[in-house]
Amino acid sequence: MKFIAVSLIALCLPVSIFCQDISGLWTGTLYNDSTQQFHDYEIGISKEKGKYIGFSKTWFVINQEKYEGLKKVKVRIATDGKIVIEDVELVFNNYPVQAHKEVRQLSILDIEQQEGQYLLSGLFVTNATKRHSPITGKIVLKRKSGFSAADHEQYLQNRGTVKEEATKVNSDQLVKNEKEK
Repeated sequence: MKFIAVSLIALCLPVSIFCQDISGLWTGTLYNDSTQQFHDYEIGISKEKGKYIGFSKTWFVINQEKYEGLKKVKVRIATDGKIVIEDVELVFNNYPVQAHKEVRQLSILDIEQQEGQYLLSGLFVTNATKRHSPITGKIVLKRKSGFSAADHEQYLQNRGTVKEEATKVNSDQLVKNEKEK
């Protein structure tokens, strides 16, 4: 009887991972193995029509200037319970150099609860391209409480406004540069 009870618990345990709602804002750090640097990193996840969608945001410091990149991501839960997050497209950035759009990040994360807080942690890798070698590293994120699907939409809409403003600023700068020539 004890064996049957333990077997049932063992069989049902992975199902509890699939029942776990991973929606929300997750904030923390991304560690780049190549540069040996930590970067502020966040992932926003919401569920629409039974599928997870989201965004990731990374901040980089270059020459004491802070830059950010915002990407749309695909999110799914694998059969082994891992959270798989894949880049879809770069939506916004204010990098000092042109972003390499062919570089994509794949993150494989575990969800766990520690001291009453949910954590997403695991490894990431970027794809190799003609100009870039793959990059590997680690991600550790905590769920920020009080972040809803509506907040996710508002956040992305605000980022859209920033993108339009950045495009306008870049256009204005180009016009100014042309006039100065």
